Amino acid sequence: MKRLLLFALIGTSIYACTDVVNEVPNTPFSTTPYTFTYNKNLLPPARIPKDNPLTQEGVALGRMLFYDPILSADSTQSCASCHNQKDGFTDNQLQYSIGIRGTVGKRNSMSIANLMWHLDGFFWDGRSDILRHQALMPIEDPTEMDETIGNVVVKLSNSLMYKEAFEKAFGSTVINDETIGKSLEQFMLTLVSANSKFDRVMAGLETFTVQEQTGRTIFNAEAIPLNEEQDPNNPQNFGADCFHCHGNSLFMSREYLTNGLPNVTDLGRGGVNGNTRDNYKFKATTLRNVEKTGPYMHDGRFGTLEEVVQHYLGDLSDATSDLGNEPNMHALRDSVYLSEDHKAALVSFLKTLTDEEFLTKEEYSNPF
Repeated sequence: MKRLLLFALIGTSIYACTDVVNEVPNTPFSTTPYTFTYNKNLLPPARIPKDNPLTQEGVALGRMLFYDPILSADSTQSCASCHNQKDGFTDNQLQYSIGIRGTVGKRNSMSIANLMWHLDGFFWDGRSDILRHQALMPIEDPTEMDETIGNVVVKLSNSLMYKEAFEKAFGSTVINDETIGKSLEQFMLTLVSANSKFDRVMAGLETFTVQEQTGRTIFNAEAIPLNEEQDPNNPQNFGADCFHCHGNSLFMSREYLTNGLPNVTDLGRGGVNGNTRDNYKFKATTLRNVEKTGPYMHDGRFGTLEEVVQHYLGDLSDATSDLGNEPNMHALRDSVYLSEDHKAALVSFLKTLTDEEFLTKEEYSNPF
């Protein structure tokens, strides 16, 4: 009788415990919206993908992945290795990015600031239309991280830290290329630069120096022919035509344009779409933080802003591409003249686009 009573009590306990577990409701998956403020003068309006809204959990995961060398084949190189925050998220003043096996790339690392406003492709040649797809391409590029997405998935899936982070961000511990890309996309979309001296002047909080204001006038003025009646010291008489390609609040263009460089072998946009009229055309990238993002041009051939200014204010007669198809470059070749003081003023204005907050903001830094 005692033995039967014992089994009966055990059975009762088991059923009682089972009933309690079944009564616990399933907790629905939810995330916390990521909110931030930025200068609403940045145009066109910011574009956040409807199928990948920014969440605190997704951005935090993307930040971890961006700084983790686990994405590379030998775990020595992360996204941040070629996009350093203090250098405006470019490559540590290197002309060309260098991969994990010492392989040297053929292009200079681009700034990844203000990607919410990039409407026409990523990379210098625009070969990726969607940021989450672009984020995965360096991982599998043999000259960069030289890894496979499959191997990355395995490594991340073996990490309890990442399994928990993916579950918080996407509601599942199952990791795949889509969730990796989306999390990196979310983090990179938060990298907003809009608090430079230029922005504070536009908001009425500061004023330009005389030299900076002169440089701004030159930046936003048309290039015109020099004649004997013009005063070479009056900035109103001379422009550098910069605004045609970099004249909006983002200081970049939606177009792929000829930059007037000689001895270019990289076909740029034409090498992607096969249109010979687009040969030697490249994305007119942002000038924000340009003081920190050298060396310059798609191939990093110029080490200083002064060299860049001198290039555009030269005769451009040895340009690889046909400047006749580029009206703005044609105007520069035929018309521009600036004194040394005016060139210095132009560089001075460009330095007002440096955003120290962006270069040091903890939310954008290494979380590890």
